[in-house]
Amino acid sequence: MSNKALFIYQCIVFGFTSFCLHGQPDQFAKIANKVTITTETDSWLKVSVPFNILTHPRLESLRNSRPSTIEEAFNPDFVEDVKVKLYICFSNEFKKKVLRSSKLIDSQFYQYYSAEIEFKTIKVDRNTKYANFMFPSAIAEKDEFGSGYITPVGYAIEIHLEGVPVEISNAIAFEKYRDENTLQKFKQQAEEKSGVNKGVLVPAHHIFPNYFQKGAYLLPPISGN
Repeated sequence: MSNKALFIYQCIVFGFTSFCLHGQPDQFAKIANKVTITTETDSWLKVSVPFNILTHPRLESLRNSRPSTIEEAFNPDFVEDVKVKLYICFSNEFKKKVLRSSKLIDSQFYQYYSAEIEFKTIKVDRNTKYANFMFPSAIAEKDEFGSGYITPVGYAIEIHLEGVPVEISNAIAFEKYRDENTLQKFKQQAEEKSGVNKGVLVPAHHIFPNYFQKGAYLLPPISGN
């Protein structure tokens, strides 16, 4: 066993929390590429969020001392309790077509959805991992989100490591906008309005058990939910 594996580190919880809240973007995790939407089956569209875990955040709080309790010990090759939350927005083109003579603006046809995937543990190996979600094809067809290739109006991503949000760049995409104020307003709208569509966007492994990944353990769906 390597020295790295043998050596057990200690984390001061306050130090970890403080550092993560003010850390550099993409220091602990990053978005590996754009969110993609593909056809999984006739009934489901797959929405994939590619991301990387770059380093264990507790390593930033080392005090060069060994732990004195079981609770203080951790394996630096694995991060516990990783949550990836996705907000995604589509335009209801069917309603826009029906009401084309009205004075409604584009944003009034936006529909927001959100879901979260929880990994109980992920290996820190820099390989790209995926938070995969499923979206009902019937809803996309009914509301005419696109024909053939479905493109969202925008999306926003949050990543939490061990209960603490980490700074990530490219976490918000909204049409061709790049200014921070507009992006943050879009995310705020997504947070406020996605609740009405709760349960539509769902973690992929809740539908298809084969979406468990090497080097990561996903929290299984709770029976009865």
